[in-house]
Amino acid sequence: MRLSAGACNRHSEWRAELRLAYSGRDGIACDALAPSPRLARTSPRMPLFRFMFGLLLCTSVAVAEEWTTEEVFSRHKDSVLQIRIIDAKGGAKRSIGSGFMISDDGRLITNFHVVADFVHHPGEHRAEWHSSDGASGPLELLDVDVVHDLALMRSEALANRVFLAVESNLPKMGERLFSLGFPYDLGLTIVEGTYNGLLDKSLYERIHLTGSINPGMSGGPAIDRNGNVIGVNVATAGNQVSFLVPSRHVIDLLTRDDATTRGELMQRIGEQLRANQARYLTELMQAPFATTTLGDFQVPGAVARHVNCWSQSDQAQERLIDRTELSCQSDDDIFLSGELTTGAIRYEHELRSARRIGTLRFWAQMERSFRGFFGNLGGDEASVTAFHCHQDFLEHEGLKSTLMLCVRRYREFDGLYDLVQRQVSLAHSDRSLQSTLILTGVDREHGIQFARRFAEEVRWSRR
Repeated sequence: MRLSAGACNRHSEWRAELRLAYSGRDGIACDALAPSPRLARTSPRMPLFRFMFGLLLCTSVAVAEEWTTEEVFSRHKDSVLQIRIIDAKGGAKRSIGSGFMISDDGRLITNFHVVADFVHHPGEHRAEWHSSDGASGPLELLDVDVVHDLALMRSEALANRVFLAVESNLPKMGERLFSLGFPYDLGLTIVEGTYNGLLDKSLYERIHLTGSINPGMSGGPAIDRNGNVIGVNVATAGNQVSFLVPSRHVIDLLTRDDATTRGELMQRIGEQLRANQARYLTELMQAPFATTTLGDFQVPGAVARHVNCWSQSDQAQERLIDRTELSCQSDDDIFLSGELTTGAIRYEHELRSARRIGTLRFWAQMERSFRGFFGNLGGDEASVTAFHCHQDFLEHEGLKSTLMLCVRRYREFDGLYDLVQRQVSLAHSDRSLQSTLILTGVDREHGIQFARRFAEEVRWSRR
């Protein structure tokens, strides 16, 4: 997506804050017809459910012997279901995933990304559960945790069905786990793997499972040797590298009241996104920025443990310009829809110097690069606005730069924006540093503060 400068008037509030921040100072895997999907109405919990749910929050039930894979499958197969999102007009599957029972009143857990189309376009889709014995029925949506990719659903037809206990404590490193789900619409499958702890470099808490989770298993349970749910299948990197959402987030979701309308549900999603970005950006702002040297400059490097950086230089003998790039990003994000993800941070520094090219051609290339922002952030006209940009100059600790900041607004979630900031140093005629920052799903306050801090961390090297 190419961005153009201008149209600043339509984002006057950003422009005003930009002037304050940058000017005058020193210085981001789913048949029967059903009516339109409905959201659950809050209803009193049954006494039995209250009792059983209390048990879920306690330490896992002791089991005298470890179960074999065959025993695990036999004991728990009836608690695992396939989740289908049906296109209302075509009448066929739009997406498939898995889910598992967590109460005796028909509630189940799956991934948000499995049911996202149902969440965003309820009039165009319906949700169904299908069991391995051929039974099926409609589902209603109760609540979601979009940050941790979870959704809570219910079907009255599933009441009194056997359900699984949820264990908040994590197993020991190397302990055997069993993942269940419906991969590739092939039927219920069990996969054995090993627990390898929580990911160390992750913005969002994930369990590393050595095992082959495949598409269609998303939302299914991963259980320990005692039959307790340790995590929820969520993603795979292939080669038996898979990831789970820790069960403690399931417990958090179960303790909340149900959403009573779609409007309330969407409001909750917005609140979750705003709270998430405020949390991680505040943590980044409160800590010293890790910097690294790039030529004559000191630039932000791996500013947090969840940010990974990679570097490369152009080695082509016929090159006209010498280039060295340092690219950093968080490795995970939040799934909102098939077109849009959010909650990530990316940035790139590119040091260029003229090798066999004149000054005018060098700066003509810099100008084209400056205005051609890299990266396709996804989204469509229904979910986000067009980008609008503001250009300014920044001088900080003797380094002069031209700076452009572009934002686009999320249509469904008030107060959230994607932010792209690019700055180019102006100190030399034959070389320049270009830095680009991308923040997705941030509010004005935290986005502007972090962008300002990032820009000021680009400075002359103290060597």
